[in-house]
Amino acid sequence: MKFASRLDKVGESATFKYSSLAKGEGILNLTQGLINYRTPPSIVEAAEKAMREGKTSYTPTRGIPELREKIALKLEEENNIEDLGPENILVSAGAKQVIFEAVMALVERGVEVAIPNPSWVSYEPIINLAEGEIVWLPLNSDEGFIPGEDFLSKLENSNPKLIFMNSPNNPTGAVYPRKVIEEIVDIAERKNAWILSDEIYEKIIYEGEHFSPASIYDKTITVNGFSKEYSMTGWRLGYCACKNSDLLDKMNIIQSQSVSCATSFVQYAAIEAFTQDVRAGVKQMLSDLRDRRNLLVEGLVAAGLLDYEPDGAFYVFPQLGDGDDIKIADRLLEEGVGVIPGSPFGSQGVGCVRISYGFVSKDKIKEVVEKLSAIEL
Repeated sequence: MKFASRLDKVGESATFKYSSLAKGEGILNLTQGLINYRTPPSIVEAAEKAMREGKTSYTPTRGIPELREKIALKLEEENNIEDLGPENILVSAGAKQVIFEAVMALVERGVEVAIPNPSWVSYEPIINLAEGEIVWLPLNSDEGFIPGEDFLSKLENSNPKLIFMNSPNNPTGAVYPRKVIEEIVDIAERKNAWILSDEIYEKIIYEGEHFSPASIYDKTITVNGFSKEYSMTGWRLGYCACKNSDLLDKMNIIQSQSVSCATSFVQYAAIEAFTQDVRAGVKQMLSDLRDRRNLLVEGLVAAGLLDYEPDGAFYVFPQLGDGDDIKIADRLLEEGVGVIPGSPFGSQGVGCVRISYGFVSKDKIKEVVEKLSAIEL
């Protein structure tokens, strides 16, 4: 049977594939892009209340006004993005859906899109579905995977319509300093390019501060959501903000013809995420994740398996060999350790694996390091 050619460059998500394989009994599961904390109880209760009140039908395609108002206010107060109102916000069924809609609205065959190398596994397939041309911007572990001269030079010598930025970063955990973001914005401005700033890990920062490019550059699509900060991965709720109403209109057309709208009662529940009680719980979670990060990084550095320290998210991206990282991940799985191979994140990931410490307790970190150190690859 012949299928659409747009699928020729798109395969199964490596993260979902290896996460499924790592769910066997006795496996240390370091694959999952989520945290082993439950959704805050008050958010769950708000969802139940919304359902009991009959808030279970379609909502406006852009999202309910009450939630969009909260998001706009949050972005103004915390991210210094001025002049935002509910009309500048689009709520959708997860941040991935928002990214898909932005790419589909801006990119067509032959249009250049610049993305970091390595970067989240879904950026490349989404761009391929839109038939865009990818410009890979190299990141190096000896620079802590922070954009350096190679990255900026490649960007300067390309002609992208859209530039992806992801800080804190998946898969490396790198947090981009403000100065670096300003340099990227300067290039984007001179090229009249759009920036898509994926800020889904915004609140999971241990050192440094988060900086949103939209605070200094209007041609930015700020993408965020509730999955990581509030342990709401399965709730599928994300959003974007943009000052360009024409772009949001086009994205909303795609949304109305695909997912229609985000789940109604989930939107009402998400309003609870902006309360002080919920945010206090997030701070406790962050403290726990920092302890896990410190234990894992110290162990891997001492074992000679890691040469940088990630400042955010809940990932490390060590190079475990120069060879086939798929075989490395498969070998580790045989020995009871589930990780994600590095090459699906880009060519700079060859020989690397992504380790998530979001779903492993502190008392298991030592075992993780021991197993990784003992396996001959």
